[in-house]
Amino acid sequence: MFRHSRAALVFGLSCTLQIPAALAAKSLVVTVYPHDELVEISDEQLNTDYFQHWLDEMRSFTDHPIEIVFRRNVEGITNIDYANMASSQILDTFTQAIVELQSSHPFSFLNKHLLMTRDSYDHSGANYNAGLAYFKQNTAIASLAAYNGPAHEIGHMLSTTHEDAELKFNGWICETYTHPRSPARSNCYRYSDKNRANISEYLKYNSN
Repeated sequence: MFRHSRAALVFGLSCTLQIPAALAAKSLVVTVYPHDELVEISDEQLNTDYFQHWLDEMRSFTDHPIEIVFRRNVEGITNIDYANMASSQILDTFTQAIVELQSSHPFSFLNKHLLMTRDSYDHSGANYNAGLAYFKQNTAIASLAAYNGPAHEIGHMLSTTHEDAELKFNGWICETYTHPRSPARSNCYRYSDKNRANISEYLKYNSN
């Protein structure tokens, strides 16, 4: 299904583009596939708005090496016609495409894949779904609807749960990353302590 893609842009905890091979083999690698409809938004802007706060949060409680890789123009992935699909169907379609794309690569639970779209999903009245992830697995989707959306879905891939999320206070009531979203509350831009522990344990277990 994969035909061609533009050179990938990498962001990491060290803020450099190269990581020693000994570390790279065990890095948590999050590959972000911006949908073709996001052509006017640069990888740098997506990183600034949606991922840098997540990287800062991860840096605050783990020294595990992390890379974010942006890949565009991947046939069958970045051009998925998601507008008329339910979110579960989008995730299934994306997952199958990733399985085919990665078929010649060794499997690792530290290789995560996230499709980013402009619009949210499953609209019903005032309700909508801004993302979906396979729990403790390697694929997720997220829209631009919420700045904490990618962190929420990446968290689920790293074993965070809604039940372990919290409401906190930062001048206003705020939600940690995997708390169910309410527009009446702000973003804490961090995981709860329990979900931080969940992530740390997941990384430790899957690095062995």
